Amino acid sequence: MNIRPKTVVTWILVLIVPISSAFVLAGFLQYLPQGVMEEIIIKHFQVVIGLPVTAIFSAFLVVALEQSSGPVKFSALGFTFEGSAGQVVLWVLCFLAIVLGIKVLW
Repeated sequence: MNIRPKTVVTWILVLIVPISSAFVLAGFLQYLPQGVMEEIIIKHFQVVIGLPVTAIFSAFLVVALEQSSGPVKFSALGFTFEGSAGQVVLWVLCFLAIVLGIKVLW
């Protein structure tokens, strides 16, 4: 079995980033007074919870697409995006589409 280093790093990031984000959030929540955090979350739920979840989900979609179908490559508006540029542009498009959906449905 020949495992590429890029695949290993990708899956480490897919696992480590959400877990470390959860630890940072837990530490942040531990040192804030209870009422302050509840007020912030209730008033700004879309920003506090929605945007980070959207960013992580968009990254997951891009990584999953690359793993299932190979390097991301597409053309739009006369531009051709390949490799890392394709992943970044696809992530931005996914992120903006989900954020727009949240905004419209909220």
